[in-house]
This record gives sequence, structure tokens and C-alpha cells, in this order.
Amino acid sequence: MIHNPRIGSDLSYPDLATAINNVCQQWCQEQGYSEPFYRNGELWAFPANGVMPVKIKDMINQQDSKKVWIGRVSLFILPDGSFGKK
Repeated sequence: MIHNPRIGSDLSYPDLATAINNVCQQWCQEQGYSEPFYRNGELWAFPANGVMPVKIKDMINQQDSKKVWIGRVSLFILPDGSFGKK
């Protein structure tokens, strides 16, 4: 993750996989989820004090998307790795 001052508070990443991973990690920390992992191509995580993981996509909405830069391209990514919109 690279902070790019010319872009303001948006973050710049070297590739899409790194961007998705960091957006997911940040959301999990903010929401109290832990140990995110992939299962059958979907991101899952454990809720606070939970023993059963939940699909992250079931817990998010469009407001959870973050604007990121990958090279010269900007896009919005949701914590489950899908593309968001703003």
C-alpha cells in the first residue's frame, strides 16, 4: 500500500489483489471481524466473539466501498473484493 499525496486521501496499490486484500483487512478491523479467508472464491471472516465465519458480502453495502488507485486507474472496491460504485 502506498500513500500518494497527489491523490489526496485515496490509496494507491501495485495490483488489484493487494488492493482487495487491504480494503478487506481495513473493513474487518473497523467492524470487529477477524481472520478473513477465501472459501470457494468468496471472502469470509469471523464476527467479534463469533465461532462461525460469515460471508463478508452478506454483511456489506455499497457505502462500504473504498476508492483506490492501481497505477493510473481509479476504482471503488467493496470489502468482499467486488467492484463498488459511488
